Amino acid sequence: MTKTYRAALIGCSRMGAFIDNEVAGNASVALPYSHAAGYEACPRTDLIAGSDVRQDVLDRFGERYGVAQAHRYIDYRALLSTERPEIVSIATQPEQRAEIILDAVEAGVRALYVEKPLCASVNEAYRIRDAVRANSVALNMGTNRRWQPGFHAMRTAIDGGAIGKLRTIVVYATGTLFNTTSHWFDICQYLAGDATPVWAHAWLPGSEHLVVDDTVTDEPNASGAYGTLTGVTVHFLQSPRPNDIEAIGDNGAITAWGAGTSFTMRTRPASGGAWTDAQFPYYANTSSTLHIIEDLVGALDRGDDITAGGIDVAVTNTELIFGFIESFRANGSLLMMPPKGSTARFHRSGFKARTPTFAT
Repeated sequence: MTKTYRAALIGCSRMGAFIDNEVAGNASVALPYSHAAGYEACPRTDLIAGSDVRQDVLDRFGERYGVAQAHRYIDYRALLSTERPEIVSIATQPEQRAEIILDAVEAGVRALYVEKPLCASVNEAYRIRDAVRANSVALNMGTNRRWQPGFHAMRTAIDGGAIGKLRTIVVYATGTLFNTTSHWFDICQYLAGDATPVWAHAWLPGSEHLVVDDTVTDEPNASGAYGTLTGVTVHFLQSPRPNDIEAIGDNGAITAWGAGTSFTMRTRPASGGAWTDAQFPYYANTSSTLHIIEDLVGALDRGDDITAGGIDVAVTNTELIFGFIESFRANGSLLMMPPKGSTARFHRSGFKARTPTFAT
């Protein structure tokens, strides 16, 4: 008999439960997109409970997803101890995320779907890594492009040699470092075979004032580059060309337009010559959120913690974020990765989360 896993959501706001109402019709997004909608769509999961610090958001979540009042919690710790879910989604703000993840692991949760970025400092990421490894917890982070079929086809083409040896990746408009660039860091890592970053250098154009001593007081914009152990250089620009990413090899290039809305490929013979248009592989545009959940279900079925993301990928993402910050703090100098001794932490004083769009 196929097992159905009990899932719960901590953080019932936009990405947790209602983002589908904002992105419906977006060509780069296949619904379901929110965590809760993904559990609703997955036949292997049963969304049994939710927690949020805002009662109105919590009640709207319960009404939308059929979670009764008795299974709605202001205190997430009460949810963990009472409901004992097997899968927990954590879609809170990054400043609180480490504590919640560690509490979930201690409560015996077997699989975690956590929003990006993983947490608010490098030291927090290492504490999470140690706890997750020690308890064999399966973890995926909500950097959805890793599970988007178009980007999977792009990586398959790169791995298959369609553009020769991968040399360079260019992200044309990175956005804010924690909320947006975390997505780009992950997909660049994915396309480069998750090769280890070995150096980084960066600056925060127009956002320099947001780093005050050891505190990152709000979301900075970042530009810079990093290099991998395999010799791939990844460039992050702040240009007017939004949401495009290009992978360039010795014998070709693949461009993902509009965050994966469409893909084009150009190649040339290994012996040299003109670049010509080539056929990008066919892919079906299916839900990345559903694939993240299915990946966690697969790990639970097997009884292991192996996923397409995993804690090491999430920690590397955090190291890149703070590698950029620490490079900036060192006057834009080249920094060897990982950023050892990083003391910076993301903390927004008085931050208030946006009210979700409850209906289309």
